[in-house]
Amino acid sequence: MKIECNIDGKALSLSVNSNKPLSLILMEDLGNKTITSHCKGNACGNCIVLINDEAALSCVIPAFRLKDATIKTFESYQKTRQYRDIERAYQATGNTPCPNCFASKTLIIESVLRELTNNTRTKTFSSTNLPIRAEHNDEEKLDKKAIIQELSLNTCQCMDMSEMLQIVEIALTYRRRKRVRRN
Repeated sequence: MKIECNIDGKALSLSVNSNKPLSLILMEDLGNKTITSHCKGNACGNCIVLINDEAALSCVIPAFRLKDATIKTFESYQKTRQYRDIERAYQATGNTPCPNCFASKTLIIESVLRELTNNTRTKTFSSTNLPIRAEHNDEEKLDKKAIIQELSLNTCQCMDMSEMLQIVEIALTYRRRKRVRRN
């Protein structure tokens, strides 16, 4: 099957089996070094990528679902300015995920931050179907339950959820400050 997609900013035409998981395409066909697939499809969460800006388990995404998708791996994401917000939040809290899940948890946090800073729409995460923002008394509140659900895409227990939430909140502050300065 021939699939047209964009991976890490490169328009690609891939010739792969339609059921081949994205994680194997990235590792075997494209030589990606940051994707780890220890669980072989059991959803450990260490193979997270951003597909159209949403965190997704690459081990369960078949090739046929990649048609016209924009995929970003940690290898290219870590070179962006958005990565710096999360990196600074890790430093500010003194907490960092372990090397096994660092890339995946960082991409999940980015997915959450993109949803929280997107003022044009309130949507649900495709993986959880929970809204990330809840309107309450005319002010936006973080829906911590939805954020925790999204952060749970990675099952590594190296960090407590309260630590992960704190990182999200600090990174969100950095991201919002950038938006105010641009306007």
